[in-house]
Amino acid sequence: MSTTESDPGQTETQKTTPAVQRDSGPEAEGEQSPPALWAHLRHELRTPLNAIIGYSEMLLGDADGPGLADYVSDLNQILSAGHQLLEIINDLLDPSQVASGDVVFNLASLVANLHYKVRIPLNSIIGFSEILLENAAEQGQEDLIADLKKIHSAAALFLSRVNEIVDLIHCALTSLRELAPDSAAATGGESGSILVVDDNEINRDLLSRYLERQGHTVQVADNGRLALEMIATGAFDLVLLDIMMPELNGYQVLQHLKQSETWRDLPVIMISALDEIDSAVRCIELGAEDYLRKPFNPVLLRARVQACLEKKRLRDLKVAQQRQLHELNAALELRNRFIRQTFGSYLSDEIVDTILKKGGLKIAGEKRRATILMADLRGFTSISERLPAEDVVAMINIYLETMTEIIQKYQGTIDEFIGDGILVIFGAPILRPDDPRRAVACAVEMQLAMTSVNEQNRQAGYPEVALGIGINTGEVVIGNIGSKKRIKYAVVGRAVNLTARIESYTVGGQIFISESTLYECGDICRIDNAMQVMPKGVKKPLTIHEVGGIGGDFQLFLPPKKEITWIELQQRLPVQFTVLDWKSTGELGHGGAITKIAPNRVEIHSEVLPSPLANLRISLYDPDDHEISDDLYGKVVARLSESPPAFLVHFTSLPPEAETFLAEFLGTALN
Repeated sequence: MSTTESDPGQTETQKTTPAVQRDSGPEAEGEQSPPALWAHLRHELRTPLNAIIGYSEMLLGDADGPGLADYVSDLNQILSAGHQLLEIINDLLDPSQVASGDVVFNLASLVANLHYKVRIPLNSIIGFSEILLENAAEQGQEDLIADLKKIHSAAALFLSRVNEIVDLIHCALTSLRELAPDSAAATGGESGSILVVDDNEINRDLLSRYLERQGHTVQVADNGRLALEMIATGAFDLVLLDIMMPELNGYQVLQHLKQSETWRDLPVIMISALDEIDSAVRCIELGAEDYLRKPFNPVLLRARVQACLEKKRLRDLKVAQQRQLHELNAALELRNRFIRQTFGSYLSDEIVDTILKKGGLKIAGEKRRATILMADLRGFTSISERLPAEDVVAMINIYLETMTEIIQKYQGTIDEFIGDGILVIFGAPILRPDDPRRAVACAVEMQLAMTSVNEQNRQAGYPEVALGIGINTGEVVIGNIGSKKRIKYAVVGRAVNLTARIESYTVGGQIFISESTLYECGDICRIDNAMQVMPKGVKKPLTIHEVGGIGGDFQLFLPPKKEITWIELQQRLPVQFTVLDWKSTGELGHGGAITKIAPNRVEIHSEVLPSPLANLRISLYDPDDHEISDDLYGKVVARLSESPPAFLVHFTSLPPEAETFLAEFLGTALN
């Protein structure tokens, strides 16, 4: 094909290009309404088209002239393409077809359609005009060449105008998008992540540009299978789905989504050129949120998109609230489980339930009558000094685990573990009329359970232990003590201190209760012994009672005491001892000798006579005055005579070397 020159007349038209730039720039777009802008652009593009059509019609009118018959067919092709372009421009730039005042969307739509629709007819005009120019040059048709050049020049000008308009629109779009707010707040609606699914590139481009202008994040898929893959790996708030697509059509994609447990709540708007009511009904029945026809109305599309995003937001909010509620319920259940696990070992189920139902107990200092139980392993301190730390802890845990279960059974409140000692309250936080009776029953069952505790100790290779329990009923102060950083629910008062004194009088296997507790229990207690003591800080003697069991609703009894078989020693065993007070172990200072021996008991003759239930620390020697051990502990359980002073001692702690030595005189290991 030959290279053609521009027609001088058309060159003048080309020089008007700056007018296009002035009138279609961003400033002009801000001043002109979309219909006015469209009219101006239509004028700029129709001018060269009028030249193409006019000169083509004129040449066809002269087709009966000499040598022009061979040009008719190509000229008709040029004329037809010119009319086609004119129809396209009139349609694209018809002000009455501008559906929205959204300049950005309208400009983006124009760019996409100009590139797509004018390409084929414009190429036809340029191509056929160049062919005709070559033929006319070969045939020497000078008059024909001049008019054909004008057609070719007008087509080139049209192409130039299109390119200029496209370039200017791109600049305008950039400026407008920079000026436009980036969020959907400017449009007064929700922003979201949207997937556009359409096999037509123009449709995808138009929808994407429009939605991005509204502040949405947009991704595209050109087929249904790709769309499902993207949905499975992405997080979308809405899908705009075409119906007519290869591989998987829109119906199939929609059906797959709505049958999925994961994606059934993802909103889908169907967009299709199908105009049948049946198609819309089918989409709604399959679960689509809405149905729009192509070509879509931008204003309607915006409204439908915003409605779907709002519904999605509300649905997501509901799901989030349900998830939060589930998490709160789980946290509450975890908290309740923690409370049960933490306090369930100390409190009865009833007390724990009260805490959980009321959100905690109202604990304030108050005076009330309560029954206090104190339990302590006899001689455990001495045992713990001889064992590895892990064995000491293991022994305590065996004992405490068993006792805690029993205390909980009788609805006692464990106020504190003090090493191997346990302080239990009956009557706080919840006061019950049978608190004293339950306390005594609890003590009896605790003593009975020591058989199981020692069986576990034997299996683990640990020494056996014995338990002493003291119980007292009286007025105490119950409530919070401590500081803001460390608060403890505790019981204090004279009744608590007196309980500790009573417990200190016990030997292994004994339960001592005060007169006040016995009075509260009535005649259902089996009392094996009673004695008067003078605890430190008490002004007059106190009678304490040794409990052997409790009847009534409990029917719990300790085994009858076995008759003691004494062995009289032919050679006395020298001892030294000191009487222990409440705070000090004192020094060994009194001499004496063991004259009789029984399991866990000895008869001692001495220069002094300790008071009943006095605690002694004893140093034992063999007949040749060689020391066996200086770490024996015992309690005076009976006075035999005042002159010469003689008394019975029940050992509360017996070191292995002393136990082995004394066992030789009994012929069996001491129990």
